[in-house]
Amino acid sequence: MKYSPRVKKFSLKVRMAKLRQRQSELKARIVEELKRPAPCSTTLQQLKRRKLRIKDDLARHEGILRTLDALAPRAQSAGSG
Repeated sequence: MKYSPRVKKFSLKVRMAKLRQRQSELKARIVEELKRPAPCSTTLQQLKRRKLRIKDDLARHEGILRTLDALAPRAQSAGSG
């Protein structure tokens, strides 16, 4: 079963929204950990790594979306001919 670029774009946007939500949750957890009298450096390191991984995933998905947007006019013109 082939997926149209439109379906793929939609699923990427949904995934990105979930990643952004997870990223903001991690930011809040990092802030809470830093507010503690003695923040755990290991916990902070893990949280920051997860946040960075999410940031990388978001950048990759944004690149894919840009590629799909660039290909969309070509796909539409090829299909109409």
